Amino acid sequence: MIIRPKVLRVLPCFDSNVWTSSIAALRSMVGVDLLSFASVSTLVYRALSDEPDAIVIATEDFGIVAWQNDINLIDVLSSTPTVLLNGRTHPLLRKRAAALHIRSVLTLNVTPDQLLAAIQGTVVGLAVTLQPFGQTEDPYIASNRADRIGLAGRLAEHLTARETMVLRLMALGLGNKEIASRLDISEHTAKFHVSSILAKLGAASRTEAVTIGMTRGLVAI
Repeated sequence: MIIRPKVLRVLPCFDSNVWTSSIAALRSMVGVDLLSFASVSTLVYRALSDEPDAIVIATEDFGIVAWQNDINLIDVLSSTPTVLLNGRTHPLLRKRAAALHIRSVLTLNVTPDQLLAAIQGTVVGLAVTLQPFGQTEDPYIASNRADRIGLAGRLAEHLTARETMVLRLMALGLGNKEIASRLDISEHTAKFHVSSILAKLGAASRTEAVTIGMTRGLVAI
């Protein structure tokens, strides 16, 4: 029997000045149950009543999200994986978002596939960000990121086609048993592939392996 991944109930929220077709496109994508849109002022109420698996907030003014909600907002966002879409991402915005337990921050012009991957990654515990084309970055941060990616590249061996498939299923949060069912292999073989992936990528955990896979373009963001 094939075990299919859980369908994610996603609660979209946007302020009156923002509309993004990427969120609307989620309605037709496999693995997503897009709930009716919530306004910024009703976010807490809708999250508590609908109990979504994930929240997507699209806004040009992130401050308005906090201004129109009470202290329960932190409780909601700390218990529900959330992706923030903003006109422009920068370190200060990510810091403000992190204070509300939002770890994944992307731009409003994100593609539907990128948004879906970000939601899936956030649900399994990853912090997903995208650096928009043409946007400058603090040189110290950029240098450190280049060092980390360079180190990952030196440590990592090439993954086989099957290992790449397993890594992508890991990114969806599937366990060894579910991966085995999806690929029609034994659970022991799935476990072997996962161990090989961690060793080749120099990763200490499944989450770290997925993160490295994202930096190398093996897992879509």
